[in-house]
Amino acid sequence: MRRRRDRSKPATALVLNIAIALFAPNCVAMEFSRVPGCFGDVLKLRGDLRDGDFVHFRGYLGTERRIAGLDLDSDGGSLSEGFRIAMLVHQKQIATYVSGECDSACAFIFLAGAKRYVAPDAKIGVHSVSNMHGNEDTGTLRDTIKLARLSAKLRVPPSVIGKMVMTPPGKMAYLNREELALLKVVERNPFDRVARTATSGSKGSICGAEPSKSASEEERSTRITAGSKGS
Repeated sequence: MRRRRDRSKPATALVLNIAIALFAPNCVAMEFSRVPGCFGDVLKLRGDLRDGDFVHFRGYLGTERRIAGLDLDSDGGSLSEGFRIAMLVHQKQIATYVSGECDSACAFIFLAGAKRYVAPDAKIGVHSVSNMHGNEDTGTLRDTIKLARLSAKLRVPPSVIGKMVMTPPGKMAYLNREELALLKVVERNPFDRVARTATSGSKGSICGAEPSKSASEEERSTRITAGSKGS
């Protein structure tokens, strides 16, 4: 469940379950990096989701310093791992931000965020579930329906769910500005101050009081609005 790439695959991968084995062959394994900030840390996720990434992710949430948000840039990967991460993100009410491109299973993690942010040139790609061969079968069709129902529970707009369900596995459909507006996505990096704090070494002069959990005036003013052209 990801962007199209070279489809060569080692034979050992064939033992993976069709419903959850959604790897591309030359994928880059998921890398986690933690950036300390004023009111919690930002966890950067880079690369492709593989077996074991949920356990790795959960380990970061069990540390003393809380994770305030996720910075996402991934082609996707294992639907099972992405789904479990997304459910934990939703449970913990973690904000999500896409700095580059977030496709397939990564997009579901993004949609699970308590607040959703994107960079100006970010791309969010969705499509229906595929098996290990990049095709649909009865099992993947059931998984797509399940994913659509879970998306509805996360209050994802019907137009976004429809785009995911109607886009074949071999293609990628990117959310346009109208759809991002329906998702109440804010076009800015909410972790800029976190990054500057981490490099400045002077938390006291930059952090100040912890921001309110409700949307700030700045967020409302930079929220994506419908009407612009999109894919």
